[in-house]
Amino acid sequence: MPLAEARGLLNNSCAWACKKNSQGNSSYWKGYKLHLDVTEEGIPVSAIITGANVHDSQCAIPLERMTEQRITFRYCLMDSAYDAKTISQFVCGRGRIPLIDHNPRRKDSREAFDAVTKEHYKKRSVVERTNSHLKDWILPEKVLVRGIKKVSFELMCGVLCLAAIKILEQFILPTSSKDE
Repeated sequence: MPLAEARGLLNNSCAWACKKNSQGNSSYWKGYKLHLDVTEEGIPVSAIITGANVHDSQCAIPLERMTEQRITFRYCLMDSAYDAKTISQFVCGRGRIPLIDHNPRRKDSREAFDAVTKEHYKKRSVVERTNSHLKDWILPEKVLVRGIKKVSFELMCGVLCLAAIKILEQFILPTSSKDE
């Protein structure tokens, strides 16, 4: 299926969503959700904005396809929400290595990561910190505009600012401090 068609199938209307936290309590919200694909350095490469009710795993393959058009990469780091055979098969079919955390709700047994894979998987915390930086430093606590176009504009401005910060941290600031 073409990428545009796959993205068109995702709900991008304002919607209700529910999520259980680590204590088992449910929280509800209405709105939209930003799905990001970032490098191991935390630089955003691809983003999709959907209704809040769209599960992360539904955006995995469209995000992968968007990212592969922009950069070359070997490993796909994902958390347990992406633990599905179709996602693993897609990533492997593209010649990349999926590093997907095992979902404890699944009953299948799986081999543990080897030493090299474990080292790459440790970088997943960078991805989590990237989401945290976006939420804590850049985006407002509540987006006070309505409609997918206005919400997308606000969120993508935040993603652009985050990309600039991460590029500065990784490539410009380290070299300028060496020059002094």
